[in-house]
Amino acid sequence: MRRIPLLGIMLMLASLGLAQTTPHKLRPEHDLNNYGVVETIPGMDKVVPRQVTWKTVSGTALLMDVYAPPATKGAAPAVVFVNGVGMWPGGTPLRTWGQYTSWPRLIAASGMVAVTFDARGEEANAEDVRDVFAYVRDHARDLGIDATRVAAWACSANVRSTLAVLMAPEAPPVVAAVLYYGSADVPSFRRDLPVQFVRAGRDRPQMNELNDRMTAAALAANAPWTLVNVPQGHHAFDVLDDTDESRQAIRGTVAYLRDRLFPAPAPTKAKSEALEALSHFMPGEWAEAEDAYTRWLGKHPDDADALVFLANAQIEMKKPEPAAANLKKAIALDPGIGEAWAMLGRIEADKKNYAEAVPQLQRAISLQPEDAEAHFQLGKIQLAQKEVPAAVASLERAVELSPGNGWAWNSLAFAYMAAKQPEKAAASFEKVLPFAPTNPGLLYNTACAYSLAGNKDKAIELLDRAVANGFKDKGGMTADPDLGGVRSDPRFTEILKRIG
Repeated sequence: MRRIPLLGIMLMLASLGLAQTTPHKLRPEHDLNNYGVVETIPGMDKVVPRQVTWKTVSGTALLMDVYAPPATKGAAPAVVFVNGVGMWPGGTPLRTWGQYTSWPRLIAASGMVAVTFDARGEEANAEDVRDVFAYVRDHARDLGIDATRVAAWACSANVRSTLAVLMAPEAPPVVAAVLYYGSADVPSFRRDLPVQFVRAGRDRPQMNELNDRMTAAALAANAPWTLVNVPQGHHAFDVLDDTDESRQAIRGTVAYLRDRLFPAPAPTKAKSEALEALSHFMPGEWAEAEDAYTRWLGKHPDDADALVFLANAQIEMKKPEPAAANLKKAIALDPGIGEAWAMLGRIEADKKNYAEAVPQLQRAISLQPEDAEAHFQLGKIQLAQKEVPAAVASLERAVELSPGNGWAWNSLAFAYMAAKQPEKAAASFEKVLPFAPTNPGLLYNTACAYSLAGNKDKAIELLDRAVANGFKDKGGMTADPDLGGVRSDPRFTEILKRIG
């Protein structure tokens, strides 16, 4: 093969017009970096950034742009726009992009200092992100920043580095964060850092799958995250989508930051101890509620309602004796509190002290005819005492008033079985199954009801499910008269073989 000298190759390329080809430059209208945030407010045009060198690495200066609010006196809160990617391919500093020059002006015109900065990429990036927050803290006075009121903002690929730093044990002193359409694997979520996450509804499906997984984990950890969905928003909607929806989301972010960076006004009225107690009662914080109502009753011993709330919390904490004592005090103060009679009746019913429980529950129903729990408790007692028609009536009323009470439906099913009404029993058991679809005992009982009702196929199906979920009473299945209608079925025999 004939060897062509290197110079000859270069001359050949030159003759083809390739040797001096200049790199292609994207037309400005197609360059996302030329576009700014779609929300504008008065004063943005008056914001001029101040540039400082915040760090020097191997002789290379890393620059920072500081956007101060116009005509602001004294130190102001700040928002740091995190550079989690470093220098973008092509060498254009992230802080010069349209997104990172317009958002800071919007923030500054809204009364907060905005900071953008250069950073290195890859493994050096985390160090630079941590260092920039330290720089803002240490030079806050020179930058016109209140170091106790600093927030972070990050979007897209920058979210990963931001969360790696902010969720770390030695996190910078940031009081809030805003994250736009980006995600990260977060081992644990801080409970002391408010975060607003803004989701672009029309982002790439795989991106939103990651975003949704992360936010679901944050909520499961009960982290203080506020989720904002922009249904028609694309990735980078804040610069791409000039719509009312986008602008509303951006305004919401500015409001979120202001709410957390500007001190709230001092309370104008004294804290209500009763309201504090109720705040523990409503979410079921029973120990805290017991303590709060005990303290309240120390100052207001004749408050019958507080006694009832206290007793309710104690019942939930399995403290029936002090609960009963408090309920009796409440009734002595006000015999018309139906709820007190109902709870007292429930306590006596749990002790199988039916002679006292029945009149107490009847008194509760006379005072509050729509008390579903009282009807339920009374029906359970009547069923235990084999007063079947009365039990059916009470339990039917209970589920009518509270259709979501699975325990009441279960008791009603047994009442229907006792009343020889297997069709109704099966239908009632079906109301319970959504609450415990794999409970072997419930599946077995439902199968018995269907067998008695003559629905052989349904009974076999439920028996099969009961055994699959752990039902093991082979002797009971072979002797139970309720299953007489299916015992001759070959499928029944096959199910029995699966029980060890």
